[in-house]
Amino acid sequence: MLAGLSLMAAALSPAQAQESFVVQGGSPVPNPAYLNTYVAQKAGFFAEEGLEVEIRYTQGAALATQLAASNSADIADVTFEPYLLGYSKGLRGKFIYSRYDQLIYWLAVPVDSDIKSAGDLAGKKIGVASMASSSMTVAKSLLRSAGIDPTNDMFLPVGTGDQAMAALAGGQVQALSLWDAVYGSLERAGHKFRYIYHPEVGDVSNGGFFASDQELSEKADALQRFLRAQVKARIFIKENPEAALQIYWEVNPAAKPQGTQEQAVATGLAEIAFKSALFNDDPVEKFGQYDLSKVQSYMDVLKAEGVFTEDLKSSDLVTNDLIAAASRVDPVPIREKARNWGK
Repeated sequence: MLAGLSLMAAALSPAQAQESFVVQGGSPVPNPAYLNTYVAQKAGFFAEEGLEVEIRYTQGAALATQLAASNSADIADVTFEPYLLGYSKGLRGKFIYSRYDQLIYWLAVPVDSDIKSAGDLAGKKIGVASMASSSMTVAKSLLRSAGIDPTNDMFLPVGTGDQAMAALAGGQVQALSLWDAVYGSLERAGHKFRYIYHPEVGDVSNGGFFASDQELSEKADALQRFLRAQVKARIFIKENPEAALQIYWEVNPAAKPQGTQEQAVATGLAEIAFKSALFNDDPVEKFGQYDLSKVQSYMDVLKAEGVFTEDLKSSDLVTNDLIAAASRVDPVPIREKARNWGK
């Protein structure tokens, strides 16, 4: 069942005609992964670009991808794997803006575990959110890179929250294979891990904003304006992370940690910054850009694991064609707005 949260554009003049634009998220509830979109709305960047944006939530990236591919949403905020899985069933479109600077899937063990590397996982159980999770595909490839032949019985579905930690603490599993937002949430709750990354594709962005071929053909201008608002929001976040955090808590009050305001801010900032590309030092003109050679390496891994069989190239999956137009912004007033936020 879809849940929707209208992100109404701020500070509109009556004369401004705002174009409706739907973003389809792949999770069932608000979370820090969508911080850039929340800031773009609350800081008025969508309104500046003539867009009235609605973000919808749903249970899983597969459904989100299908909704965007069928033009039930203008764009989806998802990862590559569901699209590649659905390619043989007719899904068509491209990823037009990268939201990551690394693979979002990796392995985790307790910080005091005897497991130091992937090679130590021979004969161990690994917890996954579900047996259909893309994190399991990446984990299998990671194990192969360490000389281990993975089988399905090495994996156990444990969910993503307290259930996963209970399985890890109780010894049902010795490692977890989840993703960045989950690990960030678990660290916010006080859990500490040692992480094990894929040695070949750990630094590959495997997701971002996806649009159908029809959307790219008919609404390229709206897509460019949406991405330009995203660029503005990223500049804002980097300039004033605490203001971005307050915006996130406004959208999702339940995410504010317990304790004093000082403690909550420290914990919240750590969560939104956890493994996030929003805080790296890329120049503005590089925001959202894909490295096609790295994407190809990841596609080769997925093909070897049976995710798809077609002869696809990275240029069939991603494009940087909209990046130049999206990056045409003046950072100075954006940074000033960020510095003065809430004053």
